[in-house]
Amino acid sequence: MAKKRSAGESIAAKAAYVKSQGQTRNHHCHWPNCPKQCPPAMWGCSAHWFKLPAYLRAKIWKSYRPGQEVNLTPSREYLEVAEEVQRWIKEHTK
Repeated sequence: MAKKRSAGESIAAKAAYVKSQGQTRNHHCHWPNCPKQCPPAMWGCSAHWFKLPAYLRAKIWKSYRPGQEVNLTPSREYLEVAEEVQRWIKEHTK
């Protein structure tokens, strides 16, 4: 079981955690229609991650709790940011 962690952890600590996680199950990039597999701790493939504006990546980092992908309990804030990201993608990729 994953150690319980806080959304208030530093981005550096969260990034170190994400980079240490492997491909533990089937999990694809969250960019619409991207079939690339990526570790469940990652939002998506690097190509699509860097297509997001920095302010949205920062919001994902801020609301992400290391381990949420293990126990499948993302915070309400994370889910709201995920919806905002999907709206942004829809509005900017026509």
